[in-house]
Amino acid sequence: MPQAQAGIRWTTPPSELATAIERYGDRVLTAVAAVAQYVATQMQNQAKVDAPWTDRTGNARTGLFGTSEADFGAKVVTIYLSHGATIDYGIWLELAHSSRYGVIMRTMESHYEPLMQMLREAFA
Repeated sequence: MPQAQAGIRWTTPPSELATAIERYGDRVLTAVAAVAQYVATQMQNQAKVDAPWTDRTGNARTGLFGTSEADFGAKVVTIYLSHGATIDYGIWLELAHSSRYGVIMRTMESHYEPLMQMLREAFA
């Protein structure tokens, strides 16, 4: 009776597996980036509605923006919610008076669970 040889027999070369894994990683990052952009837009819209200050010019409210950015090289997706560069007093709205008029952190926190749920569903 012949003895079985020990070792690994590749049906697909390791180089092809590595390429497939890299392509899968890019697809995952693309999906995460799409979810991030959707949530950034939702946060922007909610912040504009929920901003607790009284508008005088409307510039602060219309200047609120949400966006996302994907860095495929670093494999990082970042979501931003911020006051636009057209006004210089956004920081005061967020931090002055014990953050009573702040809307950014509250909005981001309120979207954490929906964001996580969308990501869990995307990869279930």
